[in-house]
Amino acid sequence: MQNSGRFGASWRKREGAIMQTAYQLVWMSKERTPDHLALVDDETGRELTYAELIEEVDVVAAGLHAAGVRQGDRVATILPSLFDHCVAVLALQRLAAVPALINFRLAPQEIKGMLLDGGMLGVIALPDDELVSTVRDCLPSNGFIMTVKTAVPGADCFVACRGDIASLPCPISAPDDPAFIFYTSGTTGLPKGVVLSHGTSEPRVVWLSTQAGLRQGRHTRALGFMPLSHAIGFYGVFLATLALNGTYYVMSAFDPVAAVDAVEKHQITYMFAVPQLYFAMGQAPNYSPDKMRSTDLILYGGAEIDSGFLTQLDQEWAGTVRHIYGTTETMCSLYHPDPVGQHRRLRPGFYSRTRIIRIGGDTNEFVAPGEEGELIVDATGDAVFTEYLNRPEATAEKVRDGWYYTGDICLLHDNGDVDLIGRTDDVIRSGGENIHPGDIEAILLAHPGVKEVAVIGTPDNKWGEVVTACVAGENLLAVDLGRAVQASGLAAFKRPRRYLFLDSLPRNAANKVLRRRLKSLAETSVLQDI
Repeated sequence: MQNSGRFGASWRKREGAIMQTAYQLVWMSKERTPDHLALVDDETGRELTYAELIEEVDVVAAGLHAAGVRQGDRVATILPSLFDHCVAVLALQRLAAVPALINFRLAPQEIKGMLLDGGMLGVIALPDDELVSTVRDCLPSNGFIMTVKTAVPGADCFVACRGDIASLPCPISAPDDPAFIFYTSGTTGLPKGVVLSHGTSEPRVVWLSTQAGLRQGRHTRALGFMPLSHAIGFYGVFLATLALNGTYYVMSAFDPVAAVDAVEKHQITYMFAVPQLYFAMGQAPNYSPDKMRSTDLILYGGAEIDSGFLTQLDQEWAGTVRHIYGTTETMCSLYHPDPVGQHRRLRPGFYSRTRIIRIGGDTNEFVAPGEEGELIVDATGDAVFTEYLNRPEATAEKVRDGWYYTGDICLLHDNGDVDLIGRTDDVIRSGGENIHPGDIEAILLAHPGVKEVAVIGTPDNKWGEVVTACVAGENLLAVDLGRAVQASGLAAFKRPRRYLFLDSLPRNAANKVLRRRLKSLAETSVLQDI
């Protein structure tokens, strides 16, 4: 049955909650198992026990404090899932500063806009000359830029960020104080900062333990190939593993061959990722089911999985496979413990209050079993975000009367289970990333000869969806349009990989492009790949 409890109109977290920050969760693991292996670097082979990890984090925190970082300051980390990224985020948490984890694959100009909007004090990034020169003017006079591995002009080297632990303050954080900023494209196409409080960290870990089956103990060996800038990669793998006394194996860049080898070499027991990464591993030339024998728990979410591959995954990998649904804003809201044969089926979690309501309706306009509606999630829960950074209108649009409107369409069943059908908007989901068509359409429309354009997602076994441009115009070649998009500076993962050329785009009476019609045309037409 749908949760039908009533809430007042005000949207607020419970007061007086007892909580542990992300740093404190890892520190407690150090108290329980100081000599157990906590972090392993895939690039250098460096290993840290829990005691050594906390000592390293404190030393780096002291260096950041000497650089001027104080409680509440926002510092952007623009990095892959590097060993140094793991340490930097925990060090910022030690100071009660606010890490803003930004996708390093975004173009420098996109990142610049996010830094200006976020009021960042500093940046920790890759040694990229273009990025450093682009973002330098976004920071205050007392701001800083650090680059990992090596310094570049205009930036200090993160390796030298070390200080005296005796100088460290002991900040006290309240549950509602900002802890992290993650970014999501949502429905506007412009990255929105999702502000998460310190009070959300522990409930997100607890959910994975009580609901998804991730048990506390030294037996857990997790492979960290999901980016830390993704909620799955950070909360679902990195923080959950360290908070529960497991070992986190850093994988700086996902490579399916290397991932298969890592599972076998380190006897990996736990993974949580978008299904397209698992699919790539299953297609790797070195893959064999025997190499997956150590797996104990395999969670997937963030994109639809191919039903045939799900069956293969269940049969060939030793671990239990579970489907997890969530968003950056709410983390995990729905799950299914046995998704094989019903890959779209989900049910509410123990600690999640959800409803399926009429699309466009109020919070109490429930749909009947057999009907489709929009999924909304209780926004008063401890694991739910606080707001969109500097976007009060966007926050008010998504959170109404204490409920978060997900924009996901579900079919309700008699027993309360739901089938996840699609989106109420047109966001393309490719490899776990949300991509809005408008970003790409504006670039293509500026190209000579292009009269109309609409960008959609078309199914792909590897990425879930591939960005596909439907274009009407004269004397157009996919390769020329591809060069134009590349020259625009648009992030690589947003660029169209397929093109469909038409005489005109299908439209309704209100002159709106019929995107569903375009998707049908794409299924039966010859597409040009680049």
